[in-house]
Amino acid sequence: MEVLSGSPRLLRNLNEKAVLQRLLSEGALTRMELEAFTGLSKPAMSDLLRRLEAVNLIRRDGEKAGTYGPKAGLWGLDPTASFVAGIDVGTHGIDAAIADISGNIIGTFKHEGRPGERYDAHERLTAVLKAVTREAGIEIRQIDQLVVGLPGIVDITAGNLRKGQQLPNWEGYHIPEALQEVLGHRHVLIENDVNLVAIEEMTFGAATSIQSFILLWVGDGVGAGAVIGGRLIHGSTGTAGELGGAMVPDRFAQPGEAVHMALVEDLLNVEGIDALVARHGLAGTDSIDAITRAARTGGQGPFFAELGYRVAAALTGAIGILDPEMVVLGGDVGRAGGRALCESVIGILKRLPIAIPQIVPTAVSSNAVRAGAVELALEHARERVFTGGSAARGLP
Repeated sequence: MEVLSGSPRLLRNLNEKAVLQRLLSEGALTRMELEAFTGLSKPAMSDLLRRLEAVNLIRRDGEKAGTYGPKAGLWGLDPTASFVAGIDVGTHGIDAAIADISGNIIGTFKHEGRPGERYDAHERLTAVLKAVTREAGIEIRQIDQLVVGLPGIVDITAGNLRKGQQLPNWEGYHIPEALQEVLGHRHVLIENDVNLVAIEEMTFGAATSIQSFILLWVGDGVGAGAVIGGRLIHGSTGTAGELGGAMVPDRFAQPGEAVHMALVEDLLNVEGIDALVARHGLAGTDSIDAITRAARTGGQGPFFAELGYRVAAALTGAIGILDPEMVVLGGDVGRAGGRALCESVIGILKRLPIAIPQIVPTAVSSNAVRAGAVELALEHARERVFTGGSAARGLP
């Protein structure tokens, strides 16, 4: 095994990685600005930039404005240095996006699905990859990292959906192994869809400055993603956050008052929410529209009290164990309920002997699963590309 400790090659790799990360975070910089950041001499920095340019990791990016005398040239990341794909697989279909290493989305494609449709998962996924790369103007083998988000119990180690009632076509399909011939590598990750939304909330949403939070997803399914100390928690079997199977009282009761126990899934799934909306007589084109209108206009206290209890019941155990700084209410129901639902949940939690975190509505877009998949893919691709530097691309 080659030992790099203290060697010129190791130091060069570290300096290249530092420069690439700086260009990613700050944008285009001059050679002198990079020298000041790294402490390298002019000859050393010039050689480093030459190497990175030769392997298409950086490129000349115009000149610095507002300076006297000769204009200083700018260096920036070459966006074509690496491409990633993020894919959201759900009952709605398959939603895919391609991004370059800078994080710019350069192509999207969505294959609409039909409830109960039977199809071959590998054929469908391969067709979507071909379509989205065509939209992005790249070849399918230029994808350096792929992340696929799926609803249900995901085995991130084996790379398959272990249990997914919503997607029976995908159960047991080992995605990294199956796509090796298509992509030319196995840089493929699969992740639970709610966990990917948690990544997006942490990166661009309501939890950008929060180290520990829970995302509760209430939409076409029920689930949660937990981030503790800035790290996503998977648990020993990858099922952390699967709250749907928890048993809770179906309503808030006084001590000694009889209650019925119910599954969180039954209280907060589509059928449960539809029944609750109908029982309270909310008006709208569908349940989500009705909740949105009620939250906007107010005056539906009894409805939000009952919905707030159901959400609080789902969260109480997790809040007591994890003690998060924040809970984000996501999914269609969390987005529709907004602040009205958050205030109702807080009101229920205040009756309990637990610390109450901030309760806030989601702040990410409706395609947050796909966006989170892209973010996770970028994290892995950048680490691999930046760490490898020019040596990984053939320069001695």
